[in-house]
Amino acid sequence: MMSYSAQNIRNICLLGHGGNGKTSLAESMLYLTGGTDRLGKTADGNTVCDYDPEETRRQISISLSVAPVEYNGSKINVLDTPGYFDFTGEVMEALQVSDAAVIVCSAKAGMSVGAEKAWKYCEKRRLPRILYISKTDEENSDYNAAFNTLRERFGKNIAPVVAPIWDKSKKVIGLIDVLQKRAFEMGEKGERIEIEVPEDKLSVLDELYERLKESVAETSEAFMDKFFAGEDFTYAEMIQGLRQGVKDLSLFPVVCGSAYSGLGTRMLLDTIVELLPNPLEGQPLMGENADGEISEFVAAPGALPAAYVFKTVSDQYGKYSYLKVVSGSIKPDMSLVNPRTGATEKLGRLYVMKGKKAEEVKELQCGDIGAVAKMDKLRTGDTLCDARKVVKLEPIDLSL
Repeated sequence: MMSYSAQNIRNICLLGHGGNGKTSLAESMLYLTGGTDRLGKTADGNTVCDYDPEETRRQISISLSVAPVEYNGSKINVLDTPGYFDFTGEVMEALQVSDAAVIVCSAKAGMSVGAEKAWKYCEKRRLPRILYISKTDEENSDYNAAFNTLRERFGKNIAPVVAPIWDKSKKVIGLIDVLQKRAFEMGEKGERIEIEVPEDKLSVLDELYERLKESVAETSEAFMDKFFAGEDFTYAEMIQGLRQGVKDLSLFPVVCGSAYSGLGTRMLLDTIVELLPNPLEGQPLMGENADGEISEFVAAPGALPAAYVFKTVSDQYGKYSYLKVVSGSIKPDMSLVNPRTGATEKLGRLYVMKGKKAEEVKELQCGDIGAVAKMDKLRTGDTLCDARKVVKLEPIDLSL
C-alpha cells in the first residue's frame, strides 16, 4: 500500500443502527476500489470487517475494525463500528481518531434510534458528518420517507448532493449527481454508466441545485454577494463553500445508494474526499505536557513524532496496538516515550490493518492509522511521543 500525506487521508467512522448496512457499505467501498476481489456479504460471513467467529455467527459487528480504501489518490481509513448498543465502547474508540462520520440510515427505517444516538455523539465531539441512506433499491424501501424524516429532524442544514431515479414500480435504478448535474445507472457488472437526466427529474435537479447554492452562499460574505447579484458559482466555488459548511457543521450532505449493487458508492467516496476534512483540519485533541499543563494538540506532519493508541486486540496471533499518528511520522525500531508509565518503548513492526489482515509498512505518516505488534506494556488510550516533546493526549471519552 502506498504512503499518503495527511492532506490526502480521510479518517471516517461508519455509525448508525445495527442492521442498517455499515459493514456492507465498507465492503462495497473496498470492492469498488480494488481493495478486495469479491464482494463479501454479512449473510455469507465473508466480509473484511466482520471476521470474528462470533460476528460471523451472529451476522452483526461486535468490534471496531479498519478498512483502508484507496481512491483517486486518497486513502480513506474506514472505521466500521458496531450498531448495537452493547458495544458502544468500540464506537467511542473510533470517534476518538475519526475526523468525520458517515451516519448510515436505512431507506426502510429513516432516522432510527441508532442514527439519532450517532448524531448526538457527533454533536458532542463537533464532528463533521455525511448522512447515507442505504438499501435504496430493496423491496419496501422508501427513499422519500427516509429523506423527509431527516429533513424534519435537521431542517435546512440537510444538503442532498444525490437524487435517486425511479422506474415505474418505484424501484431505484439510478442516481443524479446534483453538483455535476449528471445522471448514472449501474451496469450488469456493477460499472457506472452515464445516462441523460430524465425529463421528469430536471425540475427536481434544479430545485436541489438551488438549495445547494443557498447553502454555499451562507458560508462567506463574498459568496453571499455573488448569490444575491444572481451570479452562478463555479464548480470549484461550490465545492469550497460546501466543504466550509461541512467543517463549520452548518451543512450535512446526504447521499444514498445500495451496498450490494454498488449504486451510489462512488458518489459517497467522491463526497468523502471532496467535502470531508483531512486529519490536519480535524478537531484537535487536548494534551497534557510534561509540566501538567493542558492545551490543544495540533496535528503537524513536520513536527516531532506522536501517536495515539485507540484500540488493543489480542488473539491467537499475538497483540496489536491500533494507533493514529497525530504528529510527524513513525517508523519501526523508533524509541518513543509512553507518558503514562514514563518508560521508553522501542516500536516493533508497523502494519496497516484491513480487517484481520496485517500488511507490514516501513512508515506511518501523520494522520494515518495503523498498528504496531507485540507492545506488551501499551494500553488503549496511551500516547507514544518523542522524548523532546512529551505529551499525554486525553483519554477516550466513554460517556454517552
